[in-house]
Amino acid sequence: MRWNPFFRYAVYRKMLINFVLLVALAVLAVSSTLYFLFASKTEQTISKHVISMLQQTSYASNIVHEQIGTIGSHLLNNNRIITVLMNKQFDRVQERDAMEIMIDIQSTYPFIKHMGIYNDNTKRYLSTAGAPYELNELEKQHLANMSELAYMSYFTQELRLSYADSASPAEHVITFILRPNYALSSTYKGAIVIHVDEKYILSTIKSISSGSDDVFVMDASGLVLSHTDPNQFMKRFNELPYIQRILDSKETTSHFRTDIDGKSQLVTFVRSSQLNWYFVSIKPYQSLISDISTLRGYTTLIALAIIVLGILTAYVATNKLYNPLGRLIGKVHEVTGAGGADQERNRNEFSLLSEAFTNVVDQALSVEMAQQQSLPVLKKTYLQHLLRGTHTDLSSTHVLHSAINAPFASPYYAVILATIDRYDEFVTKQDQTKQGLFRFSINNISSELLMKHAPNETIVVDERTLAVLMMLDSPIDPGKLLLTLTEIQEVIQSFFHFSVSFSIGDIVSDRNDIQQSFASAQEYANYRFFYGHQSVIQTEMVLSQHNSAQAYPAQAEKKLIEALRLGHADKIEQALGQFTKKLREMSYYQAVLSANQLLGSLLRTFDETLPIMQDYSKEYYDTVNALPKQETLEEIGTLLWNFCRLISVLGEKKQPTKADSVIDTVCAYLQEHYHEPDLGIEAIASEVQLSPGYLGKLFRSHTQVSFNDYLKNIRMEEAKKLLLETSEPVAAISEKVGILNTTYFFTLFKKTAGLSPSQFREQHGK
Repeated sequence: MRWNPFFRYAVYRKMLINFVLLVALAVLAVSSTLYFLFASKTEQTISKHVISMLQQTSYASNIVHEQIGTIGSHLLNNNRIITVLMNKQFDRVQERDAMEIMIDIQSTYPFIKHMGIYNDNTKRYLSTAGAPYELNELEKQHLANMSELAYMSYFTQELRLSYADSASPAEHVITFILRPNYALSSTYKGAIVIHVDEKYILSTIKSISSGSDDVFVMDASGLVLSHTDPNQFMKRFNELPYIQRILDSKETTSHFRTDIDGKSQLVTFVRSSQLNWYFVSIKPYQSLISDISTLRGYTTLIALAIIVLGILTAYVATNKLYNPLGRLIGKVHEVTGAGGADQERNRNEFSLLSEAFTNVVDQALSVEMAQQQSLPVLKKTYLQHLLRGTHTDLSSTHVLHSAINAPFASPYYAVILATIDRYDEFVTKQDQTKQGLFRFSINNISSELLMKHAPNETIVVDERTLAVLMMLDSPIDPGKLLLTLTEIQEVIQSFFHFSVSFSIGDIVSDRNDIQQSFASAQEYANYRFFYGHQSVIQTEMVLSQHNSAQAYPAQAEKKLIEALRLGHADKIEQALGQFTKKLREMSYYQAVLSANQLLGSLLRTFDETLPIMQDYSKEYYDTVNALPKQETLEEIGTLLWNFCRLISVLGEKKQPTKADSVIDTVCAYLQEHYHEPDLGIEAIASEVQLSPGYLGKLFRSHTQVSFNDYLKNIRMEEAKKLLLETSEPVAAISEKVGILNTTYFFTLFKKTAGLSPSQFREQHGK
């Protein structure tokens, strides 16, 4: 290697510079990381200590809150206090007794500044602060606001007693109001008022703060309840950015670093889940690490020393690495021709290599790209032809034979079809983009899970059907395949909320017979009609039924027509069930043909006996057109039942007098037997020889109310009479009108009359 290679060789120069930069960046990254880790760890340690102290303050505040609740419960359970609170006339003796009780309590709890009782009847306010006994405007405002049903509420204020000197500072207090109307459910606005000394909380806060720290307590709205700076009391901090961050946080304890008034501060907070108060500490960040400048200086010196050592190491490594590379580049340069003196002095070795190999690489990439672009299209076309048995026409080219034809060589083949269930609903709910994505997902999921059995390829047959070509080494175990297909169905149902049915075609051993496996899978897919949605159909499930030839169920049709003529809903349902059962024993095509034949027979029969059927011919043709779209036998049964119900309803319109007579009989029966607890539509339906379901629909169509609502109305009207005309207990009246559950009777009566039974008797009685 010649003298001064740094200026002669561009590659050498770049290698050396990159090594030096890599070493420098690595050293800086490690040093910076260690420095920031140390600072972060110190920050976390101090924050944990502050959080612990704030939690102690929060706990003390929770205790104060609980003790105030205990004091309120004690006072509201004291007869003398309740007398002064609720008394409608002023009584000095009673007020003196109440004052003694409050003074005793105030002397027991050091955090209570003053406490008092406000009587809304006499408008007097009895306070331990002394006379005159008057509320200030803020207290009056909170006492007047009684719309919220809260046992206890609080607010902050600067309390200035009326008898105090005007030069005296106001007292900072947190005023708690305990309202008895929460328990008594009345409009009375009397209350117990307890003023908590803010200095009590402040003394706890000052125990965890230093001279440069700010520690304060605020509520969920950002209102300061206590602060180490008394001038901040009752100020709202909610507009401050760091306060907004605290209020938006979902964590109960946390800390973060932020700039406040141009200085970096460590903010730590604890949220009391009981009071929903925030206890906040703000510490100057520079005070956390007193010798931060010294630490930064030492870190910088060590980093520079390591960088110098790394530069020396990089120089040695560059020389060793470049020696063989330089020889290779020299030979390539000799082959391509030497440049001038300037080029020789500052040449780029990689440019020389790039020029030498560019043409070869470009040619290889062009060939490979062309092949890769054409293969997916050819592969898709080949798979489509495989299913239809026309693949031999495509195998004449060597490209197809080597790149596509060969990978599909296998001893055995089988086609599995995946059919989307309820396809009309699927198309209606999903747009074209989602439909394509779902089909793509079915392809991927099926291919991936079936890969554990054998290599496979997926093929889109049409919009509702997808095929999987299995290339088997040996005939597959149907049981294992069934479990995998069921797993695929569960995954699709769970993630995409629609189902697919699978049909497994016959296994063939020759690639030319793949179309036979595909045709058998298509035939088996029709038998989803019997097995329902999300089914897996294989050869054994179809063969016996496919080859069976059953006679048309004429006897079941005759019974159905007779039941429709009589208008017996239960017999209609029974006869239709027998007909459907016969369809289940037929082949798919015979079952669909028989269902069409039944519709034609019904139209011919009732078109003559019910002239009104001519007005509903559209419903018949809609049913006929919808029949081929039904995917399962259950759906065809529902379609036939709806058509039979239409005939039944039209038959009832032909005999309105008989229906009116039945409803009149039912109404009279209810008026006579309403007091029977077990009275229900089932018993009455058997009396009039109708099914409960049909009777319920007939009853609603004639009376515009349901059977149960009609019976409830009779019982409630009779209960009102008994409440006004007798003095019997409500429980006895409930039993007399047929309702044994008294609680249910109370609920039903209040829902109907708008009053409880006792209130109704009191307001409407003589």
